[in-house]
Amino acid sequence: MIILRIAAAAAFILANAVSASAQSPPTVTIMLQSYAFEPHPITLSAGQPTRLLFVNRSNRGHNFTAPEFFAAAQILSGVAPGGKVNLASGESAAIELVPTRGRYKVHCGRFSHKWRGMKTEILVQ
Repeated sequence: MIILRIAAAAAFILANAVSASAQSPPTVTIMLQSYAFEPHPITLSAGQPTRLLFVNRSNRGHNFTAPEFFAAAQILSGVAPGGKVNLASGESAAIELVPTRGRYKVHCGRFSHKWRGMKTEILVQ
């Protein structure tokens, strides 16, 4: 009887763990640094719910500007007003979305950051 209860409890815990992991989309971490984005380029899967985690590792503010990308995607949670994610030094933010197939340009909209090399592409296949 005790073995049956332990087996039932283990099955319940396992079922809940599988269910919870099925609900969490894969995370792609995007690092903002002076003056680069990593990864470079950013590769995503079309139609696949994805969590983008933006992390500013720099000692200054940066942003992730990709208006065409955010306009084409279905945003599930988080915000990117005007197609931008603004981050102060050391700050992070997350957006869950479903990306649309395409190639999208990304840059930092801060003065001269794009020209110093802070640009990349998002490739959604």
